[in-house]
Amino acid sequence: MDLYKTPKYYEIVFSFRNIFHEVNFFESAIKKFSKTKVKKVFELASGNSPYLEEWHKRKYKYYGLDLNSEMIDFVNKKAKEKNIKVNLFQGNMNNFSLKNLKVDLAYVLLGSLYAKSNEEFFKHLDCVSRVLKKGGLYILDGVVWFNLLNNNKQSWTISKDGIKIKTIFYAEIINPIKQTFKENIVLDIDDHQTKKKIHSSELHKFFFPQEFLSLVKCHNKFEFMGWFNDFNISNSASSEGRQVIVLRKK
Repeated sequence: MDLYKTPKYYEIVFSFRNIFHEVNFFESAIKKFSKTKVKKVFELASGNSPYLEEWHKRKYKYYGLDLNSEMIDFVNKKAKEKNIKVNLFQGNMNNFSLKNLKVDLAYVLLGSLYAKSNEEFFKHLDCVSRVLKKGGLYILDGVVWFNLLNNNKQSWTISKDGIKIKTIFYAEIINPIKQTFKENIVLDIDDHQTKKKIHSSELHKFFFPQEFLSLVKCHNKFEFMGWFNDFNISNSASSEGRQVIVLRKK
């Protein structure tokens, strides 16, 4: 089984997030750094679109891009049940086009940037730049590794609606020269006393902080606004917590 093809379990596994607090951070970043009025928000690797309802409550139009049709179908069904208009696209985040659509804010969550090289990262930034208005923000959560040399293994358990899932996350370095690693997510699932196991593995490139800054500068379509801890605009990033980066399109 593939976690990204099982939206019901995926939603439970990552339901630890404080959506209200995190959207507050987005609005604080918009107020502090954005040079364009924000009405349309765009989530890359949108998955189960966890912020959809909160954006809707705050009168924003939501757009999402994901590679998996199962995720898109899941979100469309959820949006229809809640009478929320949603605009989803299926595609590769390193090679996509939304034609003439322009958005005011783009973001990617939980390190879900699936670039395997600097070249792919540049292609990704090219795609985001084409869809993002000038002066708009691109916010990245968990993409840069601030504690790469430490043990990155994490574990948590969440129960919801008769389903209990224990999750183990660990990063496995594959090629230190190419700076690639496998993101491993292992689930032990008790679904109403039916036992299941899922092990998903995705290849990424890891970015060091100063390397990331140099790449953004070299790409030259975005400017670095800052990095922050745990979705707190007053808290500069450190090696602990969730590190969030704010870029602005030139």
